[in-house]
Amino acid sequence: MQIYTRIEHGDYYRDRRSEDELCRDFPADEFFIRGLYAMQNHLWSNGRNIDIPIVQVMNAAHYMAAYMFATTCSGDQTEYDTLAYMSSGHDKQLMLITMVVLAAMLRRTDGFRAQNCRNMILENRSADFEEGLTLYERFLRSAEKRFAEEDFLTDIPAVIEQMKEKDALINRQAQQIQQLQYTVTTMEKQQNNQYNNCVIYQAPVYNTSTTNNYYAPAAAPGQSQEPRPPQDEKEQPQTRFALLTDLCVQEGKAQAVEAELRSAASGSAAKLVAAIRTNEALGYLDTKNMSSQALYDALNDRFGLRYSVRNFTKYRH
Repeated sequence: MQIYTRIEHGDYYRDRRSEDELCRDFPADEFFIRGLYAMQNHLWSNGRNIDIPIVQVMNAAHYMAAYMFATTCSGDQTEYDTLAYMSSGHDKQLMLITMVVLAAMLRRTDGFRAQNCRNMILENRSADFEEGLTLYERFLRSAEKRFAEEDFLTDIPAVIEQMKEKDALINRQAQQIQQLQYTVTTMEKQQNNQYNNCVIYQAPVYNTSTTNNYYAPAAAPGQSQEPRPPQDEKEQPQTRFALLTDLCVQEGKAQAVEAELRSAASGSAAKLVAAIRTNEALGYLDTKNMSSQALYDALNDRFGLRYSVRNFTKYRH
């Protein structure tokens, strides 16, 4: 029996031990597994004695999809080929088969990002690779089920719970905004009524050039008695948080995401890291390539963290 050495898939994906476990957690895998068996039989019938380790290939393909959607899709084909090569035990044939399965998964995944990533991993492939992909797709004619990107992120710690909390936070903020608008409108009406009912007293005007102003406070030493310009009572609008992506702003999520990060930052380092990972997975934050020190400094400047960079780094890694 051939023994394969693969990388640990870590926080992105937990390896399944059997085809039954794969199909139980990912029902659509039945079609992909059936396609791999059909491809293997076809290769055997044509004199190519290739033994495909089905479970290993499916685990590697799922890991690649989870990594792709949980991080920023870099656009570097070599990065994903290297990860597939390491996941398949440094076997080039298995790496290519893994990429074929991944491409088939992405073809059936809804979303602009999924299609962009698929185009990237298929760019400038060899004729043998194209032939293998065409052959595999032919065996998947019945696999027309559509997927969402979130279907590949089930193993990221607490991501589903975080998404529920995020929806609840957005709903609470919407209610708070409505209540605040009502309060402001009520206060404005009360102020207008008080102004309309008051009696305006016009004080006599004195010539300040000949009359001593006994009631004016004396200026402190070194200070001028010239009147100061009125202060602007309205706060300046807060600048956009630099870590937010353009997608976050375009979808109108910037305020909600920053509020979620602020709430998590006031709790613990573990809670903040979980919130960061969730919004990275959704494409709303771009922090994956930042060092822990740089990320900590940016968050500390924005939210005033109560814990050290060492504590933050422990949970991030």
